[in-house]
Amino acid sequence: YQDGKQVNEIYASKLGDFKNFYVYQGLTTDSYSVSVGELGKFTGCVSFQGCPVFFKENKIYKIYGAMPSEYTLNEINAEGVQQGSSKSMVVIGEYLLYKGVNSILIYDGSWPTAIGSALGRGNLFYDGIAGGCHNKYYLTLTDERVLHHMFVYDIELGIWEKESYLPFMQFSNSVNGQLFGITDDTLWGLGN
Repeated sequence: YQDGKQVNEIYASKLGDFKNFYVYQGLTTDSYSVSVGELGKFTGCVSFQGCPVFFKENKIYKIYGAMPSEYTLNEINAEGVQQGSSKSMVVIGEYLLYKGVNSILIYDGSWPTAIGSALGRGNLFYDGIAGGCHNKYYLTLTDERVLHHMFVYDIELGIWEKESYLPFMQFSNSVNGQLFGITDDTLWGLGN
């Protein structure tokens, strides 16, 4: 919001100066801004395949280009990231996986494909939090009874497994690829 009005713009600061959004000198280090022209909250952002990718629940915006004066915004009318599930976005190899409004999706940069039909209706779950390790996507979801469910998707086999009811709040990888999940009071090692 700006001056009490909803603003649907994407801003990037000057390279190396994270507080400066208004430098336009025609250099590769310039600031950048673009209006997306459609109302609705942004629900996630990630760097994927060398490009910044922004999501709303029903849109995907990908920015291409080598320097700000050449950037192009590509807009796709497709299922994006569910509000409250921005922590479900994980890049594993050449894919981005995330919790959408109606399903779990795998995105290869061209079009997202639903992969969550084995979990039932995807709109029964919300607040997706995920991590990735060894071509596996570890996803914690909350249901309408506020119960936590953890599922693991094997990208190579295309198979889901139900793991536990642990309420993971965050996932992180070590420098050697080990995945860790954090609950209220415990750090868990996963996917070793």
